Amino acid sequence: MSERSLPRLLVILLLTAMLTACGAERAALPSRVYVAIGASDSVGVGARKPETEGWVPRLQATMPEGTQLVNLGVSGAVFSEALDQQLPVALDAQPTVVTVWLAVNDLKNGVSLRRYERDLNLLLMELKSTGATVLVGNMPDLTSLPLSDAVLQAYGTPSRVALHAEIARWNASIARIASRHGAIIVDLHAGWRELRTHPEYLSGDGFHPSSQGYARLAQVWRARLQSTPR
Repeated sequence: MSERSLPRLLVILLLTAMLTACGAERAALPSRVYVAIGASDSVGVGARKPETEGWVPRLQATMPEGTQLVNLGVSGAVFSEALDQQLPVALDAQPTVVTVWLAVNDLKNGVSLRRYERDLNLLLMELKSTGATVLVGNMPDLTSLPLSDAVLQAYGTPSRVALHAEIARWNASIARIASRHGAIIVDLHAGWRELRTHPEYLSGDGFHPSSQGYARLAQVWRARLQSTPR
């Protein structure tokens, strides 16, 4: 196990222990449990106060009173790590709503689309068994970000045009697999193009959303959740 993976594993182990300790009292859990599976964006990196100003806690705040939040987001996580570490905790939490937003790190780390498709298919198949409403965010239009040539190379693409085409490939796969399992797509690719006219939506690192950006993201997720038949 690498040193890089240890902090993530410790977070997951702590969350697992907390849920296991409450196992005998599950009947007393709130009737609604919202679980977020993701990476740094789910953590709220870039916000002034990630614990309250990230899009995940903002989304939870719009849910019925008493909804429990289990935020499993881990900065830097790729899908295979979430599958191994976050999914078991998510299932144990007996969720009623689950959000899944993981793709950018996989693309950046050279994970093949075929491997990503396999992992997404498995995760959504497992989540379907819970009966929860599952929302899956697709990959934003990264070409709207102020990317340098070095960043483009980090994504394995020589130009913005090539990156745009690669993102379209990934998003087509995400949409197809989500539909197969009855999960709901949250189209962040279309919804995040407004970055071109709202630079204040980006934090100082030029990549993660700011507190204002997370507020807008929460609106996008909330609107999609509200439009879902129940």
